Amino acid sequence: MALARDLWLAILGTFVAHGVAPDATGVVAPHKWVENGSVLNSASLNGRNLNGMRMNGAPLNGIRLSGGRLGGLVLDGLELAGTRFKARLFDGSRTIEGQALIGSQLELEIDGQPWQLRFDDIRADPSDLSGEVLFYEIAVRGPGSGWEWTSLCHDSTGAPTQAIPLANAWDAETGARIDAPELVTFACRGAALAKCVEWGYHPWATVDGVSLAEHHQACTRMARADYCGDGRSHTVDGTPIDVFDPLTSAIQQASTLETPGWAVEAEWGPDGAVCLGEQLRLSMLAGAEHEVPQCLAALLAAGDCGDLAAGRGGLLANRYCSRWQDDPQACGL
Repeated sequence: MALARDLWLAILGTFVAHGVAPDATGVVAPHKWVENGSVLNSASLNGRNLNGMRMNGAPLNGIRLSGGRLGGLVLDGLELAGTRFKARLFDGSRTIEGQALIGSQLELEIDGQPWQLRFDDIRADPSDLSGEVLFYEIAVRGPGSGWEWTSLCHDSTGAPTQAIPLANAWDAETGARIDAPELVTFACRGAALAKCVEWGYHPWATVDGVSLAEHHQACTRMARADYCGDGRSHTVDGTPIDVFDPLTSAIQQASTLETPGWAVEAEWGPDGAVCLGEQLRLSMLAGAEHEVPQCLAALLAAGDCGDLAAGRGGLLANRYCSRWQDDPQACGL
């Protein structure tokens, strides 16, 4: 199976990705109501996609970085720490990093054809209290675009949006993370990979000594209602969910415990759901033609779902209001 698909971009060559952990007592992100991964009332209501990156529809296989420039300066040794790039000048005289790389242009080779990426803007996520998450506005051009610059990322409406660079890659069919720290994936905002970062599940970071890499992976399963961990999404874009976790310093905390109409949907691990509660996003599809997850019966057999009991494998859990479509007021939104 080819790793590079039209849902993610892996840049090879001189990229080297490093995980950088924040202080173990770092700032805990505030809880957010989320619509299948988006803050409520946000324009990003994209729930099914793992990533939204496309290069004019061109298949992406064997992408390799062959060089980079910032103005007249030649860049070398580009590295990724968290979401921050760092590059040495070719002559080794100094290092340029973060927002100083705005305007830099990277040379790529895709199936023997030259492509270029350009960092048009780099800015901090204003809702990230840790200051670790950077948004990149990236333009791309190549033979498939007629050498016209176009946005690398687009949201569910087709409008240009930003990317968050992440180490490693994700299989476009199964949704599984591929541990390859020499690869970089540009996660487009509005799709699951980026949403889970914006919720606070930073895959490069730790909280109280616990790596968040698997929490991020579990979050991507939850955002897409990928119950069986096979890459199949069972949701409708824009579905409200309430996310919580059992971390000692919780990143997200349940806020619907006393709200009528809300109940546990599932607990989630990196390979999908580990148990199911009484509310399922599948309920909104009742009567419609849809694929029933093959693992559904086995997951429903587990009891006390939502208490995040130790040993069951649930890293995250979420609550869902089955009445949000026909009576959203009953959900307390």
